[in-house]
Amino acid sequence: MEAKHQNKNKHLGVMIFIGFLLIVIGIISYIIINYNNDQAEVKKRMDVVRNSYETFKKDVESFNKIRDNIYSEVLSDTYYQSLKDNDTSYKVLYQTYDESLKKIDKDYDKVKDKCINVLHPDADVNNKCEAIVAGYEEVVNTYISDVNSYNALIDSYNKWLNDNNSSDSKLEKIKLDRDYLDINGDREYNGRKDIETEISDEDNTGAEPSE
Repeated sequence: MEAKHQNKNKHLGVMIFIGFLLIVIGIISYIIINYNNDQAEVKKRMDVVRNSYETFKKDVESFNKIRDNIYSEVLSDTYYQSLKDNDTSYKVLYQTYDESLKKIDKDYDKVKDKCINVLHPDADVNNKCEAIVAGYEEVVNTYISDVNSYNALIDSYNKWLNDNNSSDSKLEKIKLDRDYLDINGDREYNGRKDIETEISDEDNTGAEPSE
């Protein structure tokens, strides 16, 4: 009887040990699975940043090319008559400018939750995030500055019409539904430029340009 009782206790002890071992194995497996899932998610986020960065760079390059055209065709050596004659083409160019910026909006939207207040284990990815955030702030503020500069020309033209009692129709300004960005809160507003655009009445002799 005593031997039978000892065997029973031994069997029970083995069962308890096996049960405990299974629990430990289960916990370890759970930790490993979660760790692997976390690592996979981290890698996925970093891949999104890497891929988005390449697209972002290309879209910013396209944006800057359009901006160069705007400066050469619209915002430099502008005359009242040329502003009037080219109003439609200027606005088409600015529409292209706006569409270019909207592509960059989409690039930024894909990574802002992966770059704002997020630290990645790969320094290169962190650098790409920093470049995207700073670059996005700059292009948005640049766009707003350029629209404001064009609208200032329109204001000047319309004032010139009033001052000279002209019967010509006034020109419409470009609608702007954006505010200057300061994503990191440093109050720098990268890309914001208060450019003083000048307009001349060279093609409208006999009248003085408005201030």
